[in-house]
Amino acid sequence: VANTAWACAKLGTKAPNLFSAIDNRAEWLVKEGNPQAVANTIWACATLGIVLPKLFDEVEKSSSKLVASGAPQAITNTAWAFGKLGVKTSRFFAEIDNHAQRIVKDGNVLDIA
Repeated sequence: VANTAWACAKLGTKAPNLFSAIDNRAEWLVKEGNPQAVANTIWACATLGIVLPKLFDEVEKSSSKLVASGAPQAITNTAWAFGKLGVKTSRFFAEIDNHAQRIVKDGNVLDIA
């Protein structure tokens, strides 16, 4: 699912039925997917300008898990998506702050910028 969403974004294809189905299965995607898969999906949404309320809500709810186990690139791509779409998230950014030392230490300059 994440790779298909990513491919749609790379091609500029909004695919409304696909993204609607993703939003309907948001809880499954976030709980079963790894942080990179979630990041790829949410990045695709932001790239296409699509806000999926259920998906963003599930990411917010799972912020602790996603940030604690995610690679810096996945974390920063997810943060970028929230910012790009103007979706408010206090938990996700609080978790970034809680894990800032690891993110900065393990990330590269682009991840941190």
